[in-house]
Amino acid sequence: MQTVGLAVVTYKDNFGSALQTYATQRVLNDLGYETGIFDIQGVHRDVNRKKIGYYLTRVFQKDERKYLLDSLLSRGRKKTAVFSDRYAENMRVRHQMYRDFNQKHLKFLPRADGWAALRRQSAACGHVVVGSDQLWRPSNIAGGFFTLEFVPDAVDKIALSTSFGVGELPKGLHRHAARFLKRVDSISVREETGKKLVQALTGRDVPVVCDPTMLLDAEQWREIQPEKPFIDGDYILVYFMGDNPLHREFVKKLKAETGYKIVGLLHGATYVPSDEGLADEEPYDVGPGEFVNLIRHAKYMCTDSFHGTVFSILNSTPFFTFRRFADGSGFSTNDRLYTLLAWTGLAGRLLRGDEDVKACMEMPAAWREALDRVAAKRAESMAYLTTALKNGEKK
Repeated sequence: MQTVGLAVVTYKDNFGSALQTYATQRVLNDLGYETGIFDIQGVHRDVNRKKIGYYLTRVFQKDERKYLLDSLLSRGRKKTAVFSDRYAENMRVRHQMYRDFNQKHLKFLPRADGWAALRRQSAACGHVVVGSDQLWRPSNIAGGFFTLEFVPDAVDKIALSTSFGVGELPKGLHRHAARFLKRVDSISVREETGKKLVQALTGRDVPVVCDPTMLLDAEQWREIQPEKPFIDGDYILVYFMGDNPLHREFVKKLKAETGYKIVGLLHGATYVPSDEGLADEEPYDVGPGEFVNLIRHAKYMCTDSFHGTVFSILNSTPFFTFRRFADGSGFSTNDRLYTLLAWTGLAGRLLRGDEDVKACMEMPAAWREALDRVAAKRAESMAYLTTALKNGEKK
């Protein structure tokens, strides 16, 4: 059986990206396929050049300009000398946890330097799967890697729960998006907006499936976790990617009502000054496995993270999820939360931050019903994947 090549995110430290990569590879391996992850580092410089070119065309878009600036500033701080910046040292500790996780749990293909070498490598694969996450964001479309444009026409191409991240693509990308989408043999998306985008660009009706992390249940996820609770005592777990102070104020009120300490996984995407002093404990020796363990044992989870929400649902951990972006923002990724919480029946747990904390604590949650819905969606999603693989073998 030929190898299945995976185009997934391994080049940045993000809990959700690492866990969906693990889940994608694990599920394919369990189906009996050999898998290998493409090493983007062989073409990363050219991908970044194309992405920067895209951002330059969007310099007058406030949200994208802020995102790029925050990312550049945070990246610079992570490289600051350890003796002058505690944040930089903390990020080094966390980065090592990701490296250890990748080395232990993921299997990579040999690095192919340049697009021609990558194309030859993909030509030897029986299938190429582009994973979940926001891999079809406008900047990633411009980058040309997660669009699978390097994969020859003859090789079967599958999109597994891939996300555009936004509800609307810039008009300048419509032709590019339509072209690469038509080359993908089997497409599934993670959000309703993605389904509408594919329909508008190609005329294809594609299914909305669950994120790969939900293809494994809570028991299967215990295989990569520490056996014992990572943190002693009762705690509220906080994992915010955005920088909305109102969300932090909600957490402080929740602590006042419960008496539970706050454990903070701080600075998830970029350095956020308002996170300083928020938590009673700030562990940085936390990798993807420890992340799931922390959610599993928390009394409450407060997050604006999609995958923080996913693992709260899988572990029946009471959670409050907050909108990271204003709904009118062109950079908003809120639809992934709307889609997830709608089909799991937990839409009431999506908050603004100004809600009454006591009322939120009394909010009912039908965890058994939610997990039954997850199980049904998991079965539908696995049926899509197995059918896509079988159809590709006939190509």
